[in-house]
Parts: sequence; structure tokens; C-alpha cells
Amino acid sequence: MAKTSRAALTRVAATVTARYYPSSGAIDGFFLDGRISGRREHRSADISLDREDRGFFYSVFAHLSGGGPDDASQGRVRKALDKILTEVKQTGRNIDTEINELAECAVSVAGRITLQHDGVRQPYFAGIMVKDSELAAVTMGGGCAYLYRGDVLYPLTADDFPMDAIDYNGKPVTGLDVYCAGVAGTVRYSNIAQLQLDDCVIVCNKEIMDALGQREVLRMLYEAEDQADAAGLIITAASAKLPGVPLQFLIGFVETISNIDRTGRLQIGRAQQDSSAGLPSASIPSSSASSGRAGSSFGASAGGFSASGLPSLDEEEAEMPEKAVKPTFAPIQPNQKNYSSPRNRQEEYYEDDEDDFGDQPDTAGRGRRIAFYVIIAAVCIGCLFAIYNMLFADRGEPSTTTTLASTSITTSATTGSTVTTGSETSQTAGTSATTTPSTSGSGLITLPTKHTVVAGETLSSIAKKYYGSADPIYYTAIMEANSMANTNIMPGDVLTIPVKP
Repeated sequence: MAKTSRAALTRVAATVTARYYPSSGAIDGFFLDGRISGRREHRSADISLDREDRGFFYSVFAHLSGGGPDDASQGRVRKALDKILTEVKQTGRNIDTEINELAECAVSVAGRITLQHDGVRQPYFAGIMVKDSELAAVTMGGGCAYLYRGDVLYPLTADDFPMDAIDYNGKPVTGLDVYCAGVAGTVRYSNIAQLQLDDCVIVCNKEIMDALGQREVLRMLYEAEDQADAAGLIITAASAKLPGVPLQFLIGFVETISNIDRTGRLQIGRAQQDSSAGLPSASIPSSSASSGRAGSSFGASAGGFSASGLPSLDEEEAEMPEKAVKPTFAPIQPNQKNYSSPRNRQEEYYEDDEDDFGDQPDTAGRGRRIAFYVIIAAVCIGCLFAIYNMLFADRGEPSTTTTLASTSITTSATTGSTVTTGSETSQTAGTSATTTPSTSGSGLITLPTKHTVVAGETLSSIAKKYYGSADPIYYTAIMEANSMANTNIMPGDVLTIPVKP
């Protein structure tokens, strides 16, 4: 049996561009995920829609009026299209059951396709549905549906336009028809494919491909800035080559894909977590087709989906349980080269061995995030500690001022005795001199003054005491004031302390 698809939100930016002209036969129109062509688009259309949802439905078509009023014919067509849109957006339904409903919608819109007559437009239909990041397409008549991935334009159905197995650079590719399934009557089916980031889904009428060709369309998709630019370039070039012919081109660019668990919470896919953590992803690389810019080459093989007789999926699975409804894609071969444009490429895939809805938590990714936060916290703490040391490391040292308080020094000298007045006592060879600074009412030291050298003092310490700094300029001034030839001083020497230079 086919594996149950996981619930996923897909963000698609879609643009439809069209040129309409009066013609006999079928009437052209488009359906842009609920927006249908109306009276305002009777000559041209240029509409963009950027939306995130679990399901999307895009289509271009031409239908027969059947001889009745246009409003009645338009109402019948809209009813069939709205039915598909409602079902594809409902929960509990998957794309496997919707592909047959899409085929019935194509028949209801396009009607019977008869032999073509000159000057009479034949009806056609090209529709693409997206459900939980999976893709399926159905075409009839001159309708074409394509998947642009990795510089390659893959046909989703076996339409009538011949395609060469090449990419944008002209390099050969394998498995160009990997997404084509089969034909049942006039209805052409696609396989069910998994969308990737930066994919482009395209539906158009065959006249555009006839006018431009495969290589020219690839060139415009590659050079366009976004999906709207690509649609404008292609429709303008095709209109110049086929004037007066109705043309329609609808392109949708896959911007994001995010998984949803059963409770409705968003979960990032494991491939996205590996990519965000800087780990290489060992799966099929996705292309970067933003505005038609492509990524790596893509090689794949798939199991076909046979639409002959339109058997129901339940009957088909009961008869052949080994048959896989959904195609499986082989990884790219090592000898295949990557002809990518300079744009950044992001890898995205969904592993088959993951359980549905991503219920199992990714403990490895959570551990990496916790380790990253711990490292950031440690770095911040270290920075704060370094800043604190720089700002407050010198707070414990006594501060010095450049303007010193001047105290009056009282020197008492006695012979054979020691006189103590205050805080310092000096004794030298039976003569004791004590210097006690006394502050005046203003708190300043009066200079010049006299100083008696005590044991352990130097000119630098004396200069720092009176001038607040041991700079050579200060103790040089003391040497000049005392006519000293060198810095040698002895305890008991009386020095004149000059005014601060």
C-alpha cells in the first residue's frame, strides 16, 4: 500500500498571465486556487497569489459553451472546479483519492474533444493539485503541465509536445518522463511526486510551447527574477510570435514546506534542521528555481501509475499489494555533474523511514541547541567579568590627588633625646627629629617647606609625599633647590621642598 502522506503546509507564489482574442470554438479561462477568469479578463490577465495552505489547485482550460448562455456555461465550469478546490483543502483526504476526481473535473470542464477543424479552437484542460506537499496533474487536449526543477523542464503528463532530454545547458539528463504515468481515453495522468523547495509547477496551453520551444522556455525561466517575471517574459515572447492566438501561462513557485503534527503544531522537517545546524543532507538535492533559477541536475526513476480503465486505488492495491502507487525517487548518481547557477541552494527532502506526522522528537537537534545556548551564556559571562575587572580593579588602591594638602611641618630637634609629636619619629646618632604635618584651615600644605629625611626615604617618595607624584621632574626640582649632585640622601638630612614646579 502507499504510505500515508504526512500533513504539511506549503507556501506557493503563483502567477497567471494570459492574452485572449475573439475566436470561434472553445472559450479560454483559468482557475487560480479559487480565482476564476471573469469579465475583467476578457482580453488579458496578470494576477499573482502568494498563499500558504495544505492544498492548492491551479488550472488553465478552454471549454465549449454548448450553445447556451455564457453565464450558464461559466457556472457549470466553476462548479466543477470549486468541487476539486474544496476537496483538496479538506483534512482527511489525500492526493491518491483526488486524482480520479481531478480527471472527472477535466472531462466536465473540457467536454468531448472532437476532430480538429481549421479556425475552430478545440477544448483543452491542464490542472495541477498540491496536497500536503505532494503533486499530481491531469491534462487533456492541448493542455500541458510541467515541473521545473534543477534546470530541467519535466513533463508531468505525456502531452503532444516533443521534449528533448536536456537541461538548460544542453546537457543530457535521464528520466525526463519519470513523472508521466499513463493515458485513459483522452485524459493524461501524472505520477504522484513529492515537491521540494524552489520547485516550479507550470500549466499552459500547447501553443506557447509551439511558439517558443523547450530551449527558449528554459532560458527565460533561468533568467527570470521571480515567477511573475517568468510568466511575463514567456507570454510576451509567445504573443509576439503568435499574434491573435489566445495564450495562457500559469506558474507556481514553492517557497517553503513545513510539517504539521497531529495536534496542529508546526514542525520543521529533519532535513531543514540538519541544514540549519550546518550538517550536510545525504539525499536528493533540491533545485533552486527561484524565478526560474535552477540548482543541481536531477536523476530519478519511478514506478508508473496506470490510469487505464480508471481502477480505484483500493481494488488496485488488493489485487497487486506489491505495487506502489506513489513513485519513489532514486538519489542522484555520483557521476552526474551539478550545473547550478550562482544562487544559494538549500537541500530539502523527506525520509521514508520517518513515522507519519513527525511524532518522534529530534533529540539530537535539541541537544545541539542546548549546547549552543550554554556556549553563548559562558561567553557573555566571561565578557561581563572582564569589563568588571577593567572598571573596578583599582577601586581598592588609595587614590592620589594632584593637588596635595599642605601641612605645616613642625620639626623638633633635641640632643640625646627623642621627641615624639604625631605620627613619625626619626633618630640619627643621638639626635632625634620628628616631622609632624599640621593642616591649616584650608587643608593645603604650605610650600616651600623643610623636610628631615628619615630611614628608608628616597627623593621619589619625598616628591610623591609633597607633590602627589614620583615623576622625575619633581624630585629633580628638590635636587636643584638643595644643590644636590646626585640622588643620595641620608637619614637626618634636612631638605628644602620648593614650590611645585
